[in-house]
Amino acid sequence: MDNINITLKLYGGLDKHINDYNPEKGISLRFDSNETIIDILKKLGIPKHRITLIKVGDRIINLDYVVKNDDLIKIFSHIGGG
Repeated sequence: MDNINITLKLYGGLDKHINDYNPEKGISLRFDSNETIIDILKKLGIPKHRITLIKVGDRIINLDYVVKNDDLIKIFSHIGGG
């Protein structure tokens, strides 16, 4: 299997699950090909029930999306407020 590189940006408090996360740059990760978003969330310890929106570029994707080399993935959590 080939390795792929992605950049992951987390919003809405999801960054607390990753040590040394840089909010401006996100985090660069390397995975085997054929990894899905749900696979990555499990490996990083990010609970899927906290996810409300996932985007690659301007496209909204789901948890079954297979990541591609050089994807910039943005994952958003619930944002509370009153």
